[in-house]
This record gives sequence, C-alpha cells and structure tokens, in this order.
Amino acid sequence: MISFKKNIVHIGFWACWSRKSCYPLIFVFISLVFLYSCNKNIQVSQKVSGNSEIINDSVVKKDVGSKSSLESEEKRDMKNGDSDSEEERDIAAVAAAEHANLFVENDYPSATTCATCHPKHYKEWSVSQHSYAQLSPVYLSFSSFTNEFTNGTNGDFCFRCHTPIGANLNEDPFMSNLDRHPASREGITCIACHRITKAYNKRSGRLAIQKGDLLAPVYGPKGGEELKRVLDNTDKYRVVTEKGKPGRKIHTQAVKFEPISSSTFCGQCHDVTLLNGFRLEEAFSEYRMSPAAEKGITCQDCHMGKVQGIPSGYEEGPAAIVGGKETAPRKLTNHIFAGPDYSVIHPGIFPHNVEAQEMATMREWLQFDYKAGWGTDEFEDKVAEDMKFPARWESIDDRYDAREILNVQFERLEWVRQKRLEVLKNGYKLADAVITRNDKDGLAFKVKVENLTDGHNVPTGFAAERLVFLQVTVTDKTGKEVFKSGDLDPNGDVRDHESSYVINGDLPLDDQLFDLRGRILVTSSRGGERERVLPVPYPVTTTPFIRPTTRSRVLTGETPATRINRRSLSPLDHKWAEYKVDGDLMTGAGPYKAKIDLIAGMAPANLIGAIKSRGFDYNMSAREVADNVGAGYEVLESKNIVFDFKEGDLIETSFLNSLISIFE
Repeated sequence: MISFKKNIVHIGFWACWSRKSCYPLIFVFISLVFLYSCNKNIQVSQKVSGNSEIINDSVVKKDVGSKSSLESEEKRDMKNGDSDSEEERDIAAVAAAEHANLFVENDYPSATTCATCHPKHYKEWSVSQHSYAQLSPVYLSFSSFTNEFTNGTNGDFCFRCHTPIGANLNEDPFMSNLDRHPASREGITCIACHRITKAYNKRSGRLAIQKGDLLAPVYGPKGGEELKRVLDNTDKYRVVTEKGKPGRKIHTQAVKFEPISSSTFCGQCHDVTLLNGFRLEEAFSEYRMSPAAEKGITCQDCHMGKVQGIPSGYEEGPAAIVGGKETAPRKLTNHIFAGPDYSVIHPGIFPHNVEAQEMATMREWLQFDYKAGWGTDEFEDKVAEDMKFPARWESIDDRYDAREILNVQFERLEWVRQKRLEVLKNGYKLADAVITRNDKDGLAFKVKVENLTDGHNVPTGFAAERLVFLQVTVTDKTGKEVFKSGDLDPNGDVRDHESSYVINGDLPLDDQLFDLRGRILVTSSRGGERERVLPVPYPVTTTPFIRPTTRSRVLTGETPATRINRRSLSPLDHKWAEYKVDGDLMTGAGPYKAKIDLIAGMAPANLIGAIKSRGFDYNMSAREVADNVGAGYEVLESKNIVFDFKEGDLIETSFLNSLISIFE
C-alpha cells in the first residue's frame, strides 16, 4: 500500500513538471484522500467487529435523530414475532445494566435515592419543568440543529443548564437520553442545586457540582441542627453514616447555603446570553428591573410557595421522613416549578417514577403501547391468543402492573396541568372588551390583555417560542362564522409569516392576529434583517461560526447578528388587541356574537418543522411531536361580546342605499 502511494506521488509530480499543469497533482491528491479514507474504514470495521462495547459506543454517539441499529432490529423482531433474537438479548442486557446503575451510589446520586426520605419533594419535582428539562425531545433537537448550523461552535451551551450532571460528567450533548447516566437525564435534579457551594450569578450554566455519594454534605436554606438531632438518635431513626455499614444511609452534614434562597441563584440559568452577545432569555434581567425586586419579593416567593405564580407564603411540615418518622416541622418550599412547558413523551418515562424505573427501562417503556389499551380489561379480554408482544410485555400480569403505574402517571400529569394553568392564569388577564363600532357597515372592538405579575414580562424566558395569542370568532345569528383570527392551520400554527401554509399561499395571512410571542430577527450579509424561526443567520454560502464578541454587547446594548423583537408585556403592563369586521363579511341583521379566547402553548408547530432534520429522541416523528405540542394548548380565559342592532334599522338603511343607487 505504501509503495503504491509513493508511485502515485512520483508519477503525479512528473506529470506536473512535464505538462506545466496542476491538474494531475489535483488528481493525485484526490487519490491519496480516497486511499486514506479506505484504509481508515477498514481499520474501524475491524475494531467494531471485534468488540461489542464499541458497537454500543457507536450507537450512543449517533445524533439525537438517528435510530440505533439495535432499536431498528428490535422493531423488526417484534414485527416478525422473534422474541429470542440476539439483538433483543442485547437489549435485555443493556436494560439490566441500566436498571442496576439506577440506584447505585456514586459521585452523582439520582433523585430516586433522595425520594426515600423526601417523598413530598420528590413527588413535586418529578412532574416539574426542572425534571423534564433534559428529557424534552424538542430541546434535544433544537440544540443539535443549532450546533449543526454553527459548525459545532455552540458546543454544550444548552446542555450545561438542561443537565448539569451530564455536563459535569462530560457526556456527549447529542447522545440519546436512553443511554445517559440516570442522574443526567433527570435534568435539574436534586444535587444540581443542593450540591452547589458557590454563587455564580448570571453564568448561563457551567456550574461545578460537588461530587459525593449520599453520605456527602448537602447544601440548603437551613443549617444542620435537625440533621444533628437525627444523627444523635440513630436508634430511633435507624440511620448510618459509614460506608459499607448496613442500614439506612443519610447525609453526614447539612450546610446552610444562603444564596440558594436568593433570586440570583435562579439567574445562574434563567438569563441566557450566548458568547456572541445574543440575549436568548432574560427572565432574571427582567426581574432585577421589576417592582417585585424593588419590594424584596424573590423568585422563590412566587414559584416555590403555596400558590404557583404569586407570593402566597410557604407550607409548614417535616422536610424528611426517616424510617417512617417525621422530622421537626419547618418551612417547606414547593418544588413543582409549574410553567408553560409540558411533556410530549411516553408516560412511562415522564413523570419520573421510582416504581416505573424499577419495573422497566426507558427502552422497554417505549415498547408499551398504552394507547392501544394494553393492561386494560377492554384490551386484554379481546386480545388474540397468537398476538406477539415484546419480550418484556409478554406477561399479561406485567401489562396490568404497568397499566396501574401509568394510571398514577396520568393522575400526576393532570395534577401538574392544573398547576400550569394556575401559574399562567396568575400571569395573564383577559380584561375589558369594548365595542367601538356596531352597524351594518361593519363591527369593531378591542380587548385588553394584561400582565398580572410584577416580577417579569409575560411571556418570559424563551419568549421567542412561547405562544400566547387571542383566538377570535365572530358568528351571525344563525351561528355561521363571518370572521376569524387566531385560528390554526393544519400543522397547528397560527396564520403568521412562519406558517408553512401561509408561506405556500394555501391560507391567507392573519393580518389582525394578536400574539405575544417574540420574533427572532437575523442579520443578512448586506445588513438587513429578516424574521427566522431559529436564532442562527441563514447560511447562503458557508456555515457560520459563533465567535466570542470583541466587546461587551451586554453592557452597550449593541445589536449582534441575531436579536429578538419582543412583544411580551412588561410587569403590570397591558396591550389592546383591536379587530375590525368589514361590512361585506356580514350576512344580515344581528345579533352577532364574538367569542374571544386567550390561549397559551409551549411552542409553535413551525419550530418542530424547522428542527425536524435532526430527528427526535425516543424514535418520535415530527408529526407526533407537533401533535403532542398542540394538544397541550390551553384556553386561559374566554369572553363573549354581543353586537345587537335592530333588523328594522338594517332594512331601512338598505332601502335608503337602494334609493341612492336608483338616482345615481
């Protein structure tokens, strides 16, 4: 091989010198590249075929959207009814390893370990946006897409806030959640806050978490007095603080960490400024300039109290239940952190559930077809005897047990849905509705939308993807629709400039749409700006790099290549939404009725369409993700307006118009 390469080089240089041309040399270069790549591929193939662990690694390092060969083989086996295939046995081995790792005490304990003594905190956290942060397939594909279109220079920027454990473990940001460390896929898990020992301020993540097993110190708003009392009564609480000693393990120390009770602690992740100066999220900055901050109200006062979204005081009760015995009552903070996000994934995976994790792995739960009714009498009484199930779910008893777990999951999802509505309704208000025109030539009215909070804008955070809009429908006396705004296209988008149906000319632009979602504007190569779904300038010729800014744009306010045109409401502010119905749309005499709905959603469907090239984790399709996102849209408040004018007035006016036309 080496002598062959040397001969090619010799011939190439001779040809170049003799013909005074570079074309032969180019041919030589291409040949060398081809031979080198072939040689590398042969070496890699040999390594993979001789080591099963490298096969697993190659699957792990695929993009989020790619489907592992193991999973695709598994699906083929399920279809063919071959439950004893080699691939399925491999999956079973992986499943067993994942299960064994779940409760292993290591440097980064899982929340399932904390649940033993802190069941209330765990239950609240298990359905929270914090616990969903890393599991979200939308986030994973968004992060992957951003890196693809910035040549990888965005790196682990998103990853380090969504899973601080994964960042500390130096995990690949783009691997599937199915292959992550159990504590890593828990997102902002217990130790992500309670093993922080420094106040980092506005850091956009990158937090150093103190390593240690369950025995290591924890950091919180209180000191260690109550823990010391428990440790002094080991016979009563049956706890141990020594490694290797049988019994219930417990922290050796509880350290008071005052920053954890401050809003600045939240600002470590809830102010997101990219290295090029682009301010993606500004929730903490908004708070610091708010009336709430001036009054000394903290983020925790609104988001960890009795009621989601308003200062409502805190519960009192035991912080832990050790060996069935409650610790002394104290102030309790709520860890549900309700907000605009909601789950779009399999209920066996989220909410986090210790029993669900003990029963099956994530891969196995994805095989459980709960929509078909597995584990219910309606399904099991009618199922064909020769129906093939995945190996894990062949037992009817296991299917019934799984259904019982899922019923608990559905209850918890409904619980957090009500909490989500609570926080959203405490933030938005559909206030006054005023009729400004009411005659046969048309209708006009306006509606006031208010921000009830004094702590930050609404929507806040990733405001460019938080969909909050008015849906208005006007009907005549027969119920026929004569006007509509805020209706959705078949994809689930409002009819704005980012709706594919509007772009393709299949539906008209909704020019009276009222929505509060910000718009991302990117700078073109010639200095102009245009609206874009994603915060990456469109590459015309080359893929852009994200480079650190040469000056502090955060301080100067200078516009970078990307910015957000905000439409959100400032604290305690309001906007009027104005609507007009032309006379040519009216069908006759009144009364006419206008139904106005204030609707909030996690994200628009066009975001799913923009990032679908990267695929979605858990083998979900873009259609499935978009439908699940749309299913979570909630009506926060509704109003009805009646436009009533007498039929006689309308006839008289019509008669006068006809007379005028005759004389003309």
